[in-house]
Amino acid sequence: MEERGEFWERQRRAPLFEALERHAGRRPHPFHVPGHKMGTSFDAHGRARFQSILPLDLTEISGLDDLHQPEGVIAKAQELAAEAFGAEWTRFLVGGSTAGNLALIMTVCKPGEKILVQRNCHKSVYHGIIMARAIPVFIVPAVDWESGVAAGLRREDVERTLAAHPDAKAVFLTNPTYYGMGIDLTKMAATVHRFGVPLLVDEAHGAHYGFHPALPPSAMQCGADAAVQSTHKMGTSMTMSSMLHVQGPRIDRDRLQRILGMIQSSSPSYPLMASLDLARRHMVLEARKELERVLPLVDRLRERIANLDWLCLPVLAENSGYTTHDPLKLLLSLRTRAWTGYDLQKLLEEARIYPELAERAHVLLAASTGTSPADVEHVWQLLESVDVPPMHAGDAPFPVGLLASSFLREQAMPMHEAFDAPKKTVPLAEAAGRICAEMVIPYPPGIPLIAPGERIDAEVLALLQELAAGGARFHGIKDPELTTIETIA
Repeated sequence: MEERGEFWERQRRAPLFEALERHAGRRPHPFHVPGHKMGTSFDAHGRARFQSILPLDLTEISGLDDLHQPEGVIAKAQELAAEAFGAEWTRFLVGGSTAGNLALIMTVCKPGEKILVQRNCHKSVYHGIIMARAIPVFIVPAVDWESGVAAGLRREDVERTLAAHPDAKAVFLTNPTYYGMGIDLTKMAATVHRFGVPLLVDEAHGAHYGFHPALPPSAMQCGADAAVQSTHKMGTSMTMSSMLHVQGPRIDRDRLQRILGMIQSSSPSYPLMASLDLARRHMVLEARKELERVLPLVDRLRERIANLDWLCLPVLAENSGYTTHDPLKLLLSLRTRAWTGYDLQKLLEEARIYPELAERAHVLLAASTGTSPADVEHVWQLLESVDVPPMHAGDAPFPVGLLASSFLREQAMPMHEAFDAPKKTVPLAEAAGRICAEMVIPYPPGIPLIAPGERIDAEVLALLQELAAGGARFHGIKDPELTTIETIA
């Protein structure tokens, strides 16, 4: 009991934020960068909005520590974060979860070494593999046949692949997915560890996991060796601020620290780091109470949506492609051909409701501890008022088989070699059979449909054409309209 009381007492502190506040309160004379000098020189029209934060936008001066050699208040803030999130070792990230994913892959893999990767992972994982010059062994995820979206990996698939590739250095998976779908990470960690390799988890959308009984456990609680969390996504820190958590002996922390120093800015943002310090304190001290207010609101909205004949929501069942689900994520699946997800997104935005994601057959709403009753009611009023023709009998809302097959292509050459190889631009319609030289990434969610070195086949070509015709936005491509595509010359 006494130890728990000491925990709460420690977690009430925000050492980095408090140090910034103390320094600003002294009204110092700043003869150091940044040039706005704690807000005394700034755009006249923007000053009113930024003024309260600029005095905290400081640099590595006495008393404020250094992210790349933390020994003071940043070190203390990271120790408190490790304690709160159940890790042994935590580092703040000011380049988003991207920085953490890159650093982890470059830590566990040297050039030519293999890493097992969930095929529906974020583009930053692919970028890390290219930078490390590693060899990915992709594992196709299960597909939730009710919604048609890719979910998590099956344990038996990971076990079989590890047995076939005993020289693999790690397993890298995503949990939860963008849509909030997850797997039993405890069993997965046990399976991976039997082969003596670390389990790395992109937990970008799970920074809140483990902080309420209604939420799934976190990767650290389940025994993963490392997890990267976008604390700004489902937590409350500022955009671009994330955390990297590590536990156990399988990750070389010295190497990881050195690589983080190469990847992250040598001038990290103190407001971003302070927001991580405060987000950790908020999650420990306040989030549970806020979740107890928000979760019933979202559950009620889910019940109401279930009564609409033109929309459906995934329901966790025995044959689902996942075993856990984030109750704060609402994946609206259209049950009519009359509209696409992009049409629904437009309607929502006209009503000042901005969803997290739109796809051809889905719209994703992401609630959080900051979601208000008015927010939820506004969504329901809009959805209830929509007059959409119902789906006709036998009219499938989306081609599930095509979506499922799109996640694995023939790897004709290593990604890092394709990245540097001479390229040729060809019309998309004539690209079948050629080797792709760029990464085609519908964004969001940021999951590549085809990567450099993979062969463009008829299935993925049809999917890319359909997405382009439907108005999808893409990252990674030279032609934003995707009428042409870069291939190996």
